[in-house]
Amino acid sequence: MAFHLLHSIISNELHGLFYIMSAILIHLVLTPIFIYKEYQRRFLFTIVLIVLIFLYWKFEDIDPLIYSLHLFPISLIAVILFIGFIPAFITWTLFNIGCMVVLNYYWQPALISSAVLLLLGGLLFRNITNQPTLKMKLTYATGMLLVYEVLYALLTLNIQSPITLYAAYTVIFSFFSLWMITYLQFFVKKHEIHKQRLVALEKDRMLGQFAATISHEIRNPLTSTRGFLQLLDQKELSFNDHKRYVDLALSGVDQANAILGDYLNYAKPSSNLQEQLELKEEIEAMLRFITPFATDHQVAIHINHENEDPLYILGESKKLRQCLMNLVKNAIESMPNGGKISLSTCKLPNAVQISISDTGVGMSKQQLNSLGKPFYTTKAQGTGLGLVVVMSIIKMMNGKISFSSNLNQGTQCSILFQQK
Repeated sequence: MAFHLLHSIISNELHGLFYIMSAILIHLVLTPIFIYKEYQRRFLFTIVLIVLIFLYWKFEDIDPLIYSLHLFPISLIAVILFIGFIPAFITWTLFNIGCMVVLNYYWQPALISSAVLLLLGGLLFRNITNQPTLKMKLTYATGMLLVYEVLYALLTLNIQSPITLYAAYTVIFSFFSLWMITYLQFFVKKHEIHKQRLVALEKDRMLGQFAATISHEIRNPLTSTRGFLQLLDQKELSFNDHKRYVDLALSGVDQANAILGDYLNYAKPSSNLQEQLELKEEIEAMLRFITPFATDHQVAIHINHENEDPLYILGESKKLRQCLMNLVKNAIESMPNGGKISLSTCKLPNAVQISISDTGVGMSKQQLNSLGKPFYTTKAQGTGLGLVVVMSIIKMMNGKISFSSNLNQGTQCSILFQQK
């Protein structure tokens, strides 16, 4: 008889624990979505718990004592200790509705005991000034459950028969369940805090790397510009040398300005991309600027349009040309001894594709996987932001970019723009 009694209690309490632990784990999975939004994250656990409690009401064979002495206080204490007072008030209201309406049970003991528990939790939170340890959390949880169970027992004696062995076992196992939930939720919360610290550290690291990189990249052209300006101060200077030094000084300024432009585009890419563009015209305009650079590097550019019809996409002309020019320029620089670039377009169902292929040095699998990471570059003078900016702009233009490459076999770049 005692074995069947314990089996029934443990079975029902495990069912309740399943719903509470499911809420904790679902919260752990969904929290990263709101990791920067504390207000939403605070109520996320309460919302998940409420949904699961509705499922509990609908699909479980509810035992009133298990509900009142186990599921209700444990859920309320978990929300009080780990989420906050307002979500705890919402949880308190919902569970009392369950006591009054769903269970059709003596609801007065649960209402009064849980109200005292809620007020106790509010005062407890007000007095906690730092992050409690696991031992402190377990102590608070045990004390709060003890207060609830004692009050519930005293109030029940006035309206029911004396406390049964079934109720006593339920209370005993409720403490074990509470310790398990507190232990689990403490480490879930610790994991969230640790993740937030890692994000903050990564931001600091990126900021430091940004500062160091931009200082280094801008110092080089400024140093060379200063040197050429000092040379211009010489009295005996020919006209050709004067002109050459001026051009070199201006090129240093232009280089510094280009680096700043890359950083600004990376930090805040344009979002006003609603102009209708004809892709072939944009490619032709880009080629007028890049062809002299290709000729100087002994690179031939071959164009192939598979469709004669115009190819329209939505975007910003200046940004699109910047993307194409960066990609073609990268292809040219990958062929130090000259070569060939094939640039083609084609019309796909609900999409337009641009392909850029070169006969350059190619990339290893490791280099290919690192493309698009800030500060990663295969160029001696690169900043590692040009391709990041390209990817960001193409993404904002409802496009996708992909690369394939092998060492000494060239690189292929494919851009796919979706058409609405």
